[in-house]
Amino acid sequence: MKLITFVSKNDLNTHKIGAFYNDSIIDFSSSQLPNNMIDFINLGQQGLDIANDFIQQEKDIFDKDEIYLKSPILRPNKILAVGLNYKKHVDEAKELKDHHSNEVQLQEQYPNIFNKQNSSINDPYGDVHRPNASDWLDYEGEMGFVIGKECRHVPYDSAIECIYGYTVVNDFTIRDWQFRGPPHTMTMGKSWDTHCPFGPCIVTADEINDPHNLNLKTFVNEEERQNTNTNLMIYDCFTLVEYLSTAFTLMPGDLVPTGTPEGSALSTQNWLKPGDKVKVEIENIGYIENNIVQEPKSTSKY
Repeated sequence: MKLITFVSKNDLNTHKIGAFYNDSIIDFSSSQLPNNMIDFINLGQQGLDIANDFIQQEKDIFDKDEIYLKSPILRPNKILAVGLNYKKHVDEAKELKDHHSNEVQLQEQYPNIFNKQNSSINDPYGDVHRPNASDWLDYEGEMGFVIGKECRHVPYDSAIECIYGYTVVNDFTIRDWQFRGPPHTMTMGKSWDTHCPFGPCIVTADEINDPHNLNLKTFVNEEERQNTNTNLMIYDCFTLVEYLSTAFTLMPGDLVPTGTPEGSALSTQNWLKPGDKVKVEIENIGYIENNIVQEPKSTSKY
């Protein structure tokens, strides 16, 4: 199932959940299901069974041009992102000594985990701000997975049972803020408002035969910048669940972007600018596409 959160163009204030169905949208509002994605995920297989029965009735159908897609989860409790999870990206970063604090070494023994604040969430086709505080705006196309149930101390062989589904993420980054240090300030570099668009849907795990064999591409203004396969990840999704859950409880709806391959603007310093359009697409999941705009003055609130 391809699960979505959306609003009708006739009612922009009411968030609904539903699913892609052929070339249309099924709205779950009149079913017995919750109206937000985290509560729906928390129902597990029971929720999917009810949704499947409702979809078969083929009612409450929207055309795609009647709705706006929102981020599938409006506010995940946690966004636990992974850095340096493709070897060629590690090699790329090692060559950029002038861009890194001299005393910081890139460690490769364990997954490199950092937080993106959940205020960075953005819609799959929402505008992304180039902030007024920096013009070092970079893109990072990534596959993300969503946790499906409360879990802790999960062994590798059981991790698949804890993943609800998969999605497309762009881990936008402000590089000069990231490189402040030592050490690097990953959270400050990667948590700016609008800098975590994801979607367009959550594809449930039963529809992805192998999450570690999916083609991933990133385009800037239709020019291909990143092209990889998830089989090149250093730490696969199940290893990440095992590693993260050793330290803390994972909850339904937690989002884990799994890292980006080589090819970001990190190596060229060809930073994104207003007017650019960035597209990330992953085989069997879909794509997200975001226009870059200058941060408006209206973001100031005090």
